[in-house]
Amino acid sequence: MVASSRIMLVLFAVVVLTLGQSSRPVSAWLAGEVLLEIQNVMDPSKAKIEVHCKSGDDDLQNHVLEYGKIYSFKFENNALDTTLFYCYFQWKNPEGKWIQTSHDIYDAKRDQERCMHHCQWRVAEEGFFSYSIKNDVWENLYNWT
Repeated sequence: MVASSRIMLVLFAVVVLTLGQSSRPVSAWLAGEVLLEIQNVMDPSKAKIEVHCKSGDDDLQNHVLEYGKIYSFKFENNALDTTLFYCYFQWKNPEGKWIQTSHDIYDAKRDQERCMHHCQWRVAEEGFFSYSIKNDVWENLYNWT
């Protein structure tokens, strides 16, 4: 009985030390709920954007975002850091041409440290901006082309 308790204590210490040596915060290793927000900031056109997000498990269907509005959804991040959501985006430019693209909107390996459990995006004519908690700045991660 004493030997098994000793083994459990050693295993626990190894896990704690491993997490402590990681470049990620310990809380980022824990699976949990993530809130993801996408805001339409299409200036100067004030165009509507269509958003259709999916993961390997979920299809969140199509949503139309008016200028200034936010589309948000929550999901559970898995403990293996393999959660991935990607979204298709489209909007009609002032000349009447549809502009379309798709991007990874949540990638656990990228976003665990960058935005942790609250990931915010602003979709603009200049590109896709995501707030980085780590750098305390809006980063332009993607473009429309």
